[in-house]
Amino acid sequence: MIKKGPITGTFIDEITYDIPSSNWSEEQWKADLDNMQQSGIDTLIFIRGGFEDKCIFPSKSIGTLGTPDFAGFIIEEAANRNMDIYFGLYSSNLCWNNGDAKGEIIKNKAFIDEVWARYGDSPSFKGWYIPQECERERLNFSEILRGLSALCKDKSPDKKVMISPYFSTKCTSMDCGFTPQQTFEEWDKLFRYGGKDIDICAFQDGTAPLSSMGEYYMMTKAVCEKYNIEHWVNVELFERDVRCMYYPIPFTQLVPKLEYHKEYADKMICFEYSHFLSPQSIYPSARNLNKLYCEYYLK
Repeated sequence: MIKKGPITGTFIDEITYDIPSSNWSEEQWKADLDNMQQSGIDTLIFIRGGFEDKCIFPSKSIGTLGTPDFAGFIIEEAANRNMDIYFGLYSSNLCWNNGDAKGEIIKNKAFIDEVWARYGDSPSFKGWYIPQECERERLNFSEILRGLSALCKDKSPDKKVMISPYFSTKCTSMDCGFTPQQTFEEWDKLFRYGGKDIDICAFQDGTAPLSSMGEYYMMTKAVCEKYNIEHWVNVELFERDVRCMYYPIPFTQLVPKLEYHKEYADKMICFEYSHFLSPQSIYPSARNLNKLYCEYYLK
C-alpha cells in the first residue's frame, strides 16, 4: 500500500521564466512520476499550457506545431498511474497585456477548444487551471476569472476549475498589503462577481507571513466555504527570501507550514515537486529534502 504524505498534488512547470529546465528525458519523467506516486501524490497540475509563444503540445492556436507533445505524454503516464490532471490555460504574459481581459478570453477560447479535442477523453483529465495569478482586483482580474472559468464550464461542465492566487501581504506588497479580514473582504467581492464557475482555490502559502499564516488561511477558508469552493493550499517548496533565485526550502521551515495547513486545507498541493522535492532534482538540497520528508512522513 502506498503511504501518503501531507502533500498529495504538484504543479508541473514546463514553460518557465523563473526556474531552470531540468532537461529530462521521457524515462526520467516516468521515474519522477513514480517517485511522486510513491509519496502519495495523486494530482498533477500543468501550471501553464501556453505562455507567450510557447506551448506544451503542438498547438495550432498558439502556432507551435513543431513542439513535442509533452502534455500528451504526461497525460498518458498519469492515466497509467491513476493520477488526476488539471490542464493550465494560456497566458499571454505575466500581466496578460496589462489587463486585456477580452483579448485573453478570445485567445483561450481557441486554446480550450484545442486542448479538449486532443485530451478531453483521457480518464486522467479532471479539470482546468487558470494560470493568471493575482492577489486583488487589478488588471481586470475579476473579468479574467469570470470569463475564463465560464469558457471551461461551457466546454466541459463536469470538469472542475482551479485557481491558485497569492496573498497581498508584506511578503508581496510594497504597502504591507491586506490584513486577514481585508483578504476575506477582497475575495468575497471577487468570488461574488467571478466565482460562479470556480471549484477549487489554493492560495500560495509562501506569500503569507509564517507568524500569521493561520489567520490568513482561516479567512480564505471562510470565504471559500461561503461560495462552495474547495479550499486547497499551495505549499511553496522554495524560499522567497534568498537572493533573486528560488532554492529548496529548509525542512525546518516546511514542517511547521504543513502543520498549520492540517486545520484548513481540504488538500495540499505544492510548487513544485520536480525541482524542489524530487530525489532526482537538479538541486542536491532538494534530494536531501526528499530524504528528510520521506523519513518523517512516510516511514
